[in-house]
Amino acid sequence: MTPTRWFWVRTAPILVLVLFVLASWPAAIGAQSATLSGPSQAVIGAPLPITWTGPGVAQDFISIDQPGQPESAYGPYVYAPQGNPAALTAPDTPGRYVVRYHSGESGYRVMATHEVEVIDAAASLVMPASVDAGGELTLNWTGPGNPSDFISIDAVGADDRLYGPYAYATTSPAVIRAPDEPGTYVVRYHLANSYRVIGRASLVVGTVTASLSAPAQVAAGGELQVTWTGPGGQSDYISVDSAGSPEIEYGPYEYTAGGSPAVIRVPERPGAYQVRYHIGGSSAVIGSTPLEVLPNSATVSGPPSAAGGRTFSVEWTGPDNAGDYVTIVPAGAPDRDYLSYAYTSVGTPATLEAPLEPGVYEIRYMTGVRRDVLASASIDVTPGVIPGRLLVVSETGASATLGAIEVILDASGSMLQRIDGERRIQIARDALTRLVRDVIPAGKPFALRVFGHREADSCRTDLEMPLAALNAASATATIQGVQAMNLARTPIAASLRLVRSDLAGATGPALVVLVTDGEETCDDDPLAAIAELRAAGIDVRVNIVGFAIDEHQLREQFEAWARAGGGLYVEAHDREELQRAMAVTVETPFEVLRGADVVTTGVVNGEVVSLAPGQYRVRVLAGAATAEYPVEVTAGGEHRVPVS
Repeated sequence: MTPTRWFWVRTAPILVLVLFVLASWPAAIGAQSATLSGPSQAVIGAPLPITWTGPGVAQDFISIDQPGQPESAYGPYVYAPQGNPAALTAPDTPGRYVVRYHSGESGYRVMATHEVEVIDAAASLVMPASVDAGGELTLNWTGPGNPSDFISIDAVGADDRLYGPYAYATTSPAVIRAPDEPGTYVVRYHLANSYRVIGRASLVVGTVTASLSAPAQVAAGGELQVTWTGPGGQSDYISVDSAGSPEIEYGPYEYTAGGSPAVIRVPERPGAYQVRYHIGGSSAVIGSTPLEVLPNSATVSGPPSAAGGRTFSVEWTGPDNAGDYVTIVPAGAPDRDYLSYAYTSVGTPATLEAPLEPGVYEIRYMTGVRRDVLASASIDVTPGVIPGRLLVVSETGASATLGAIEVILDASGSMLQRIDGERRIQIARDALTRLVRDVIPAGKPFALRVFGHREADSCRTDLEMPLAALNAASATATIQGVQAMNLARTPIAASLRLVRSDLAGATGPALVVLVTDGEETCDDDPLAAIAELRAAGIDVRVNIVGFAIDEHQLREQFEAWARAGGGLYVEAHDREELQRAMAVTVETPFEVLRGADVVTTGVVNGEVVSLAPGQYRVRVLAGAATAEYPVEVTAGGEHRVPVS
């Protein structure tokens, strides 16, 4: 083979490859081109849709830039794959801009441009020159009305980014609640992104007062009728407060939206108080009148002794306020303890049942709210019915069988009250943190809903942690960030109604744990909400943790809600009890029934239950997997009921 022939044989494949690359190069370059089209003008802060063609790979982006900027410098942007047209927003500063398509690769090469002029806009505000402190300011406005633009009542001379009470510029007229502090203010229209002010008007907030008329004295725990005049703002309220307490601290209250007169149940602790009219936003007091709460007295009497498990009669006298009751407890038991009880509303004598265990006991007259002991009498319980002991056991851990867990946390105004110097909300946060960190297994589907923490005088409820595999560190950060809101309401029913959507996609039995320190205050029906949830075909049970619950009737109400939800009611009054209660909620509950009556409740693998001899059914509450186990309890017998 000649040298020339050898050369062409060896180099021909390389030349073919080079020719192929050169032929395809223009096509490859064309495939990496882009185009942009859209409006040539846009108003400040307005949506700026840009239609594009181009590679659309993951990191490519479209930005609004200053003319002449280097390719590596850019302004506000959206990633190209997020949509076409790209949803940009015009800058808040007028001028000429260039929209650019950038490659996501190093250097951010510009592949297409489109020029746009951003034109300025102004806003006008038409409104009264003055408004009462805490009153509602109604104003008509014109302006760009861009998404999230807002109008606020601000301090004179404040920076554009510092603003006071506000309303979004969505419809005209806008209504804004005026500050509680009288003085001269400025009402300003702010653009959403930069808070730049494009319209303003002066406003004088005037002094406002209220007058109150009420009896000078009332018996502890009774009802007080208060006639009032005042601004009557939506979140204004009248309360019975300790004499000399700061304005931000208040006792039992009613919103003025309910009209005059307001009827308030006074504290059960006698002493000097003030009836005060508070403006809702700051709790500033604009009217007050003194009140003396007088002490109550009561008597109870019963037989000197009663046989265990038998009924006996109790005679009583006392205030008979709503929720007052008589009960029997072991001698020296804490005030909130009770065994058999009867409400004083049934009259005297009342009928109680002696405990099964012999010993020294007390009959007590209890107030319905604070559960104060107004009177007591000693009674000996002698041997009577000999109880048997029941233990319900299972080898399967409760949390392992659950498909998902959702906690609903109350962060309403009452959670700002203190227990042993700590706010209730802090105690609740710590107990919930311990639950997600030490009790619920990592990776378990978990959701957190919170109400009361966003807006005062609001029934808002928020899903703060959508359903996802539990990450203890992430959950702890969210939980510890929850703050209670003064005067926020308690939308228990609304929160329960949202559980169905919160747990959409969950498989297996689900558990809802409601942690609350108060009753529903949003004119709804939690019992109906629970019934709807259970009837919706979801395998779910509802446990309720009552925290610092004083009212005996409220406790009964929570028990009824938990029973309707196929779950358990647990009560806690301090930090240690709340941590224990939260841990118990993820265990499997059971009821002991005699006929149709629920005799007692407990949790599987929990404490031993004492029962009078007889035929019972143990009903294990595990969502749709609810099962019953018959058991005969004998006098003095030990009975283990194994459940699956």
